[in-house]
Amino acid sequence: MIGPYEIFLRSEAIETLRGIRGTPRRLVTAFIDALAAEPFTEGDYSLPDATGRNLHIKVLGSYAVTFWADHPAREIKITDIRSADRA
Repeated sequence: MIGPYEIFLRSEAIETLRGIRGTPRRLVTAFIDALAAEPFTEGDYSLPDATGRNLHIKVLGSYAVTFWADHPAREIKITDIRSADRA
């Protein structure tokens, strides 16, 4: 185990998370918490962003979480949380 890393969420991701209720919210928050302790976790798939950075996308029930690890800074950046059918 490498962690813990600091977790940062974009404001849009925070707003989405605030609107999620019940089991889906617990799945998403448990995954985010686990990322801090296991920062080398990969998503179900990945895509490059505009800068070429590899973004990981993890599908958790009906939601998809997009994130990347800034290992030199020991930080996980959560860039997006959205309905998985729109991911």
